[in-house]
Amino acid sequence: MMNGGLSLLSVRQQVSAAIRAAIHDGELPPGARLTERQICERAGVSRTIAREVVRELEAERLIESNRRNGFVVASMSLKEIGDLYDMRVLLEARACQLCAEAMTPEIARRLDLAMAAIESAAAGDDREAQRTSNTLFYETIFEAADNVVLGQILHSLHGRISFLRSRSMSRPGRPQESLRELKAILAALKAGDGAAAARLSTTHIEAARSVALAALGDHGRNGQASARKDVEA
Repeated sequence: MMNGGLSLLSVRQQVSAAIRAAIHDGELPPGARLTERQICERAGVSRTIAREVVRELEAERLIESNRRNGFVVASMSLKEIGDLYDMRVLLEARACQLCAEAMTPEIARRLDLAMAAIESAAAGDDREAQRTSNTLFYETIFEAADNVVLGQILHSLHGRISFLRSRSMSRPGRPQESLRELKAILAALKAGDGAAAARLSTTHIEAARSVALAALGDHGRNGQASARKDVEA
Protein backbone atom coordinates (compact mmCIF):
# COMPACT_ATOMS: atom_id res chain seq x y z
CA MET A 1 0.00 0.00 0.00
CA MET A 2 1.43 3.34 -1.00
CA ASN A 3 1.85 6.20 1.46
CA GLY A 4 -1.11 8.55 1.07
CA GLY A 5 1.06 11.51 2.05
CA LEU A 6 3.15 11.27 -1.08
CA SER A 7 2.39 13.48 -4.06
CA LEU A 8 0.55 12.02 -7.04
CA LEU A 9 3.73 12.16 -9.12
CA SER A 10 5.81 10.38 -6.45
CA VAL A 11 3.24 7.59 -6.11
CA ARG A 12 3.08 7.12 -9.87
CA GLN A 13 6.87 6.98 -10.10
CA GLN A 14 7.05 4.36 -7.35
CA VAL A 15 4.37 2.19 -8.92
CA SER A 16 5.98 2.48 -12.37
CA ALA A 17 9.35 1.52 -10.90
CA ALA A 18 7.85 -1.50 -9.12
CA ILE A 19 6.10 -2.77 -12.25
CA ARG A 20 9.22 -2.08 -14.32
CA ALA A 21 11.34 -4.12 -11.88
CA ALA A 22 8.81 -6.98 -12.00
CA ILE A 23 9.12 -7.02 -15.79
CA HIS A 24 12.91 -6.83 -15.77
CA ASP A 25 13.22 -9.62 -13.18
CA GLY A 26 10.84 -11.90 -15.06
CA GLU A 27 8.12 -11.83 -12.39
CA LEU A 28 5.92 -10.45 -15.17
CA PRO A 29 7.23 -12.39 -18.21
CA PRO A 30 6.65 -11.48 -21.86
CA GLY A 31 3.02 -12.05 -22.75
CA ALA A 32 1.77 -11.68 -19.17
CA ARG A 33 -1.47 -9.70 -18.91
CA LEU A 34 -1.35 -6.35 -17.11
CA THR A 35 -4.53 -4.37 -16.46
CA GLU A 36 -5.32 -1.17 -14.61
CA ARG A 37 -7.27 -3.21 -12.08
CA GLN A 38 -4.26 -5.47 -11.43
CA ILE A 39 -2.09 -2.42 -10.83
CA CYS A 40 -4.69 -0.95 -8.44
CA GLU A 41 -4.82 -4.20 -6.46
CA ARG A 42 -1.07 -4.78 -6.57
CA ALA A 43 -0.06 -1.28 -5.44
CA GLY A 44 -3.15 -0.07 -3.61
CA VAL A 45 -3.53 3.00 -5.80
CA SER A 46 -6.39 4.70 -7.63
CA ARG A 47 -7.52 3.90 -11.16
CA THR A 48 -6.23 7.32 -12.25
CA ILE A 49 -2.68 6.52 -11.16
CA ALA A 50 -2.89 3.04 -12.66
CA ARG A 51 -3.94 4.55 -15.99
CA GLU A 52 -0.94 6.91 -15.95
CA VAL A 53 1.38 3.99 -15.15
CA VAL A 54 0.01 2.02 -18.11
CA ARG A 55 0.56 4.99 -20.42
CA GLU A 56 4.14 5.42 -19.18
CA LEU A 57 5.04 1.75 -19.59
CA GLU A 58 3.43 1.64 -23.03
CA ALA A 59 5.44 4.71 -24.10
CA GLU A 60 8.60 2.89 -22.99
CA ARG A 61 7.42 -0.12 -25.04
CA LEU A 62 7.59 -2.38 -21.97
CA ILE A 63 3.94 -3.28 -22.45
CA GLU A 64 1.82 -3.38 -25.59
CA SER A 65 -1.86 -3.35 -26.46
CA ASN A 66 -3.48 -6.70 -27.06
CA ARG A 67 -7.00 -6.88 -28.49
CA ARG A 68 -8.05 -9.81 -26.35
CA ASN A 69 -6.22 -9.07 -23.09
CA GLY A 70 -5.96 -5.29 -22.93
CA PHE A 71 -2.23 -4.88 -22.27
CA VAL A 72 0.47 -7.53 -22.06
CA VAL A 73 4.17 -7.41 -21.26
CA ALA A 74 5.99 -6.81 -24.54
CA SER A 75 8.14 -9.49 -26.08
CA MET A 76 11.12 -9.05 -28.38
CA SER A 77 12.25 -11.19 -31.28
CA LEU A 78 15.89 -12.23 -31.53
CA LYS A 79 16.23 -9.85 -34.47
CA GLU A 80 14.88 -6.93 -32.42
CA ILE A 81 17.27 -7.79 -29.60
CA GLY A 82 20.14 -7.84 -32.07
CA ASP A 83 19.03 -4.50 -33.48
CA LEU A 84 18.97 -2.95 -29.99
CA TYR A 85 22.52 -4.07 -29.28
CA ASP A 86 23.68 -2.87 -32.70
CA MET A 87 22.34 0.60 -31.92
CA ARG A 88 23.98 0.55 -28.49
CA VAL A 89 27.32 -0.26 -30.08
CA LEU A 90 27.09 2.67 -32.48
CA LEU A 91 25.62 5.28 -30.15
CA GLU A 92 27.44 4.49 -26.92
CA ALA A 93 30.79 4.52 -28.68
CA ARG A 94 30.00 8.10 -29.73
CA ALA A 95 28.74 9.03 -26.28
CA CYS A 96 31.93 7.71 -24.68
CA GLN A 97 34.06 9.62 -27.17
CA LEU A 98 32.21 12.88 -26.42
CA CYS A 99 32.36 12.25 -22.67
CA ALA A 100 36.13 11.68 -22.78
CA GLU A 101 36.60 14.90 -24.75
CA ALA A 102 34.52 16.84 -22.20
CA MET A 103 36.15 15.26 -19.13
CA THR A 104 36.48 17.48 -16.05
CA PRO A 105 37.33 16.73 -12.40
CA GLU A 106 33.63 16.98 -11.54
CA ILE A 107 32.58 14.49 -14.22
CA ALA A 108 35.38 12.16 -13.09
CA ARG A 109 34.15 12.43 -9.48
CA ARG A 110 30.60 11.53 -10.46
CA LEU A 111 31.78 8.58 -12.54
CA ASP A 112 33.89 7.36 -9.62
CA LEU A 113 30.84 7.50 -7.33
CA ALA A 114 28.80 5.53 -9.86
CA MET A 115 31.59 2.98 -10.17
CA ALA A 116 31.71 2.55 -6.39
CA ALA A 117 27.99 1.76 -6.47
CA ILE A 118 28.52 -0.76 -9.28
CA GLU A 119 31.29 -2.47 -7.27
CA SER A 120 29.04 -2.71 -4.23
CA ALA A 121 26.17 -4.15 -6.29
CA ALA A 122 28.46 -6.66 -8.04
CA ALA A 123 29.50 -8.03 -4.65
CA GLY A 124 25.91 -8.99 -3.84
CA ASP A 125 22.96 -10.55 -5.65
CA ASP A 126 20.67 -7.53 -5.76
CA ARG A 127 19.59 -7.16 -9.39
CA GLU A 128 17.81 -3.90 -8.74
CA ALA A 129 21.00 -2.43 -7.24
CA GLN A 130 22.96 -3.69 -10.25
CA ARG A 131 20.52 -2.05 -12.65
CA THR A 132 20.38 1.21 -10.69
CA SER A 133 24.16 1.58 -10.36
CA ASN A 134 24.74 0.75 -14.04
CA THR A 135 22.09 3.27 -15.03
CA LEU A 136 23.77 5.96 -12.92
CA PHE A 137 27.12 5.29 -14.63
CA TYR A 138 25.66 5.43 -18.13
CA GLU A 139 23.46 8.46 -17.46
CA THR A 140 26.54 10.34 -16.23
CA ILE A 141 28.32 9.52 -19.49
CA PHE A 142 25.32 10.53 -21.59
CA GLU A 143 24.91 13.81 -19.73
CA ALA A 144 28.61 14.63 -20.06
CA ALA A 145 28.41 13.89 -23.81
CA ASP A 146 26.09 16.92 -23.95
CA ASN A 147 24.06 15.75 -26.95
CA VAL A 148 20.38 15.90 -26.04
CA VAL A 149 19.11 13.74 -28.91
CA LEU A 150 21.81 11.12 -28.39
CA GLY A 151 21.02 11.01 -24.68
CA GLN A 152 17.28 10.62 -25.27
CA ILE A 153 17.76 7.75 -27.70
CA LEU A 154 20.20 5.95 -25.42
CA HIS A 155 17.94 6.44 -22.41
CA SER A 156 15.12 4.75 -24.33
CA LEU A 157 17.39 1.92 -25.48
CA HIS A 158 18.55 1.23 -21.94
CA GLY A 159 14.98 1.18 -20.70
CA ARG A 160 14.11 -1.57 -23.16
CA ILE A 161 17.31 -3.53 -22.64
CA SER A 162 17.12 -3.68 -18.82
CA PHE A 163 15.27 -7.01 -19.02
CA LEU A 164 18.19 -8.42 -21.00
CA ARG A 165 20.68 -6.90 -18.56
CA SER A 166 18.94 -8.75 -15.72
CA ARG A 167 19.24 -12.00 -17.64
CA SER A 168 22.90 -11.27 -18.39
CA MET A 169 23.73 -10.39 -14.78
CA SER A 170 22.14 -13.65 -13.60
CA ARG A 171 24.91 -15.63 -15.28
CA PRO A 172 27.64 -16.81 -12.86
CA GLY A 173 30.62 -14.46 -12.93
CA ARG A 174 29.04 -11.90 -15.29
CA PRO A 175 28.69 -9.08 -12.71
CA GLN A 176 32.43 -9.30 -12.01
CA GLU A 177 33.32 -9.46 -15.72
CA SER A 178 31.08 -6.48 -16.43
CA LEU A 179 32.73 -4.58 -13.58
CA ARG A 180 36.19 -5.13 -15.07
CA GLU A 181 34.97 -3.98 -18.50
CA LEU A 182 33.34 -0.84 -17.07
CA LYS A 183 36.46 -0.01 -15.05
CA ALA A 184 38.50 -0.13 -18.25
CA ILE A 185 36.02 2.25 -19.90
CA LEU A 186 36.19 4.55 -16.88
CA ALA A 187 40.00 4.66 -17.00
CA ALA A 188 39.92 5.64 -20.70
CA LEU A 189 37.27 8.28 -20.07
CA LYS A 190 39.21 9.87 -17.20
CA ALA A 191 42.37 9.84 -19.36
CA GLY A 192 40.48 11.76 -22.03
CA ASP A 193 41.13 8.99 -24.55
CA GLY A 194 37.92 9.00 -26.59
CA ALA A 195 39.10 6.41 -29.12
CA ALA A 196 39.99 3.90 -26.41
CA ALA A 197 36.76 4.58 -24.51
CA ALA A 198 34.72 3.99 -27.68
CA ARG A 199 36.60 0.77 -28.46
CA LEU A 200 36.21 -0.57 -24.90
CA SER A 201 32.53 0.37 -24.91
CA THR A 202 32.01 -1.72 -28.04
CA THR A 203 33.84 -4.68 -26.49
CA HIS A 204 31.67 -4.41 -23.36
CA ILE A 205 28.39 -4.28 -25.29
CA GLU A 206 29.34 -7.21 -27.53
CA ALA A 207 30.17 -9.27 -24.42
CA ALA A 208 26.86 -8.27 -22.83
CA ARG A 209 25.02 -9.25 -26.02
CA SER A 210 26.63 -12.68 -26.09
CA VAL A 211 25.90 -13.41 -22.43
CA ALA A 212 22.32 -12.11 -22.60
CA LEU A 213 21.49 -14.25 -25.65
CA ALA A 214 23.03 -17.32 -23.99
CA ALA A 215 20.99 -16.64 -20.84
CA LEU A 216 17.81 -16.30 -22.89
CA GLY A 217 18.60 -19.62 -24.59
CA ASP A 218 19.02 -21.34 -21.22
CA HIS A 219 15.79 -19.76 -19.98
CA GLY A 220 13.93 -21.03 -23.03
CA ARG A 221 15.37 -24.55 -22.70
CA ASN A 222 14.52 -24.67 -18.99
CA GLY A 223 10.97 -23.60 -19.80
CA GLN A 224 10.65 -26.34 -22.39
CA ALA A 225 12.03 -28.93 -19.97
CA SER A 226 9.55 -27.84 -17.32
CA ALA A 227 6.71 -28.09 -19.81
CA ARG A 228 7.78 -31.63 -20.78
CA LYS A 229 7.84 -32.68 -17.11
CA ASP A 230 4.34 -31.32 -16.66
CA VAL A 231 3.14 -33.35 -19.65
CA GLU A 232 4.90 -36.52 -18.49
CA ALA A 233 3.44 -36.12 -14.99
